[in-house]
Amino acid sequence: MAEQSMEDVLKLVERYNRPPNRLRSVQEITARYNLALETYKKICFMSGDVREQKIATHAEIKILGWVLGKPDKDVIKDITDHSNRPIFPGQFQK
Repeated sequence: MAEQSMEDVLKLVERYNRPPNRLRSVQEITARYNLALETYKKICFMSGDVREQKIATHAEIKILGWVLGKPDKDVIKDITDHSNRPIFPGQFQK
């Protein structure tokens, strides 16, 4: 019984020293943002019912853009650049 509680204490100390949920660096977040954009591009060119995947990836891109401090307009432009939707003149005002 004492050995079990000692193991629990050691695990707790180890987990405290190396927490599983650490903060991500800007480089990691930027890499994930770009990877999500590429995933969105692939989803847009897929056939079949991919609406849920598209919505989830779109939401992930928006959140990562928010974490990076990008304006919403720039994030939407990045998403549009990586989709198969046509861009109409005047859609994005610079």
